[in-house]
Order: sequence, then structure tokens, then C-alpha cells
Amino acid sequence: MTAARTLARRAVAAVRTADRRIGRALGRATVLIEARTPMNLAVLQPVYALLQQDQRLDVRFTGIPRPDLLRAFDAAGIADRFVPRASARWMRVDLYINADPWEAVRLRRVSRRLNFFHGVAGKYDLDCPASLPLGLGRYDRIAFPNESRLTAYVAAGLATPAQAALIGYPKVDVLARDRGDAAESARSLGLDVSRPTAIFAPTFSTASVLHEAGEAIIETLLDMGCNVIAKLHDRSLDPDPRFNGGVDWTTRLHRFAADPAFLLARGGDSTPYVLASDLMVSDHSSIAFEFCVLDRPVIVFEVPRLASEARINPEKIALLRSAAQVVHDQPSLREAVDRSIANPSLGSAARRHVAEQVFYRPGTATARAVTLAYELLELAPACYALDVSPQRACAKAGAWSAK
Repeated sequence: MTAARTLARRAVAAVRTADRRIGRALGRATVLIEARTPMNLAVLQPVYALLQQDQRLDVRFTGIPRPDLLRAFDAAGIADRFVPRASARWMRVDLYINADPWEAVRLRRVSRRLNFFHGVAGKYDLDCPASLPLGLGRYDRIAFPNESRLTAYVAAGLATPAQAALIGYPKVDVLARDRGDAAESARSLGLDVSRPTAIFAPTFSTASVLHEAGEAIIETLLDMGCNVIAKLHDRSLDPDPRFNGGVDWTTRLHRFAADPAFLLARGGDSTPYVLASDLMVSDHSSIAFEFCVLDRPVIVFEVPRLASEARINPEKIALLRSAAQVVHDQPSLREAVDRSIANPSLGSAARRHVAEQVFYRPGTATARAVTLAYELLELAPACYALDVSPQRACAKAGAWSAK
């Protein structure tokens, strides 16, 4: 029986190899990007944006046809590249990329698979999920955002050393490289630049600060003369009660809509909202760690039951708080906001330290990520993939782009 299985596996491998070679001989290499949520798409955007520029590649997208995800595809200008999951099943795919291992599309003709992590906050046991059915064994490479998570996964046998790649987090590269001016970014969102801008970014959990004190926090920030950007987690805006806790947050927060200083963020990519913000109020979320890369003040509003409900790694809780002001109520929130506005550099060294711990070499991850994709495609990288600056990259790469 074992011999029969071995022969069957070899036969399948041979057929797949032949299929791949024939497909590559007849046309471009196919890359399929899957996103479960708009946030997943934002995590992968720096990578697929460069791959799309390569004429040797046919970059396609798939995902569960949720209305918010379809809107995100449209906003990103890639709706015409969307492939329904049922159609993708029998596509010939040279490289499949996702940012979320759950509910991955089943592919029958895929050559290589690549997974990127979409969060770094250590929630839901993801810093070392020995008991979670992630199915990481199916991936040829797993792109880790930092060394500690890579080490933990390999030590636990969740990933092999051959699978593990220390890449960093491409999504934050722009925050590290091009911080820009918050006021100009706020102006582009239609906000009054004479006011400081605070972004309220709670994590995903029915025990989050959004459920415990979200509206009161927004009221406090508006009362203090701040613009307020409410950037809720994708799942908090999901109509499914399993995710939103039975609260329609779009309707609930509509009472603030008449105030020109309030903005409910609709885009799945937090980056434009983060760049427009002078300070952040969160509980415990990946976006708060991303804000540390930007090196602007972070305020953590403590919610006692969040740590247990969201199964957060205590080390990550301590790490974020080491770079933030921790508050417990509205009066202490007011004091922390006042301090942040008066002295935005307070805590800067701690924020930079946290960013370096959570994100491997922020500002340079995209080049490593795209190079890894080309390695799996068995293609020489296009010149612009080697560096975030196309001019410098092409000068270094020479004739590589023609290979």
C-alpha cells in the first residue's frame, strides 16, 4: 500500500510538472492573490503592486465574494482581475499568495504557495498556535514578520526551517520610509488641519474597547477639539453577529456623521488614515504596533477582559504598553491626549524599539517579499523588485529585467 501511494504521488507530481512547463511555454506565469477581507488585501498590496508591473506575470485575485471585499477590489482598480473561487479551483497557478491561512481556496493545479502573516499583535494564540488548524504544511514558504515568531513556529514544528522566511511586514514600509506631514494627509481626507487628528483603532473582539467605551472615547476626543478617525477592524463592520457582537457599528456611529471633525474610515487599508493622524487610541491591535513605526504617540485604553477573551500573548501586551500611555477612563484619556499633543516626541525611543522588535527591518520588507515571490516563480526579479526606488533598482539590476 505504501509503495502504491508513493507511485501515485510521483505520478501526480509528474503530471503537475508537465502541466506547469506546458503552461509556462505557452504564456505568462500566473500569480493568484487571495484575500479574505479588505485588510488582507492591504497587507499584500505592496507585493502585488510590484508583481503587476512585470509583463511576464498574469496577476489575478480571488476571495469570498463579501460586499466589502468586492468594494476593496474595485477601489484598488483590480476588480477586472477577480476570479471566482469556483473558477480558480482548476486554474493553472504558478504561485498562490495569501495573508490568511483560514478557508484558503482549494486549487488543483497550483505549483507553489506562499503565506504572509496579516497580524503581529499576538492575539488568538497566533504567536505560537500549536492547537490551531492553520494547515501551514501546504505552503512552500511562510513569510514571517519578525524573528521571534519565526523561531517559535519552527521550534513548535508548525513550520520547517525550509519553509520559514524572515521577511518583515511590507505594509509598514511606507510608514518607515515616507512619514510625510500629518496635516497634509488629513487635508486629503477632508479634515480641518487646524485641529489635531486622533485615530481610534480598536481591535477585533466583542471584548474590545469599541464595545466597552468606543462611543464615549469618540465623544471625548471630539470635545477636546480633535478630528477623530474611527478605523474599526474589518470584522467589526461585518454584518454577521458572530463578528460584530450584534451591533451594526455603521448605524451606531452615524450619530457622529454630522460633525465634520468625525470620519468613519471605509477603506480596508489603514495606511492613509494612520498617516493623517497625530496620535492613536487603541486597546491592543496590530495597527497600534504599526503606529509605532510611524513614531507618533500611542494611547492604550485598558479593557480588563480583552486579554483573556482575545487570548493575547502577555509579552505582546507588555511590549505595546512599554511604548504607550495606558489609560483607564475618560479623565485619564484627556490627560494623555493633552500630553501627546503638547509633547509628541515623548516616548519616541520606546516606540522605535517596539517597531524594531515586531517588524524585521521596517522600510525594507517589500523588496525581500517580492524577491521571495520571484524565487518561487523561478524567475529573475524585474529590476524594480529589488529596491523600493525603481531608478536605483534598475541601475543595480542591469539586464535582469530582460531575463
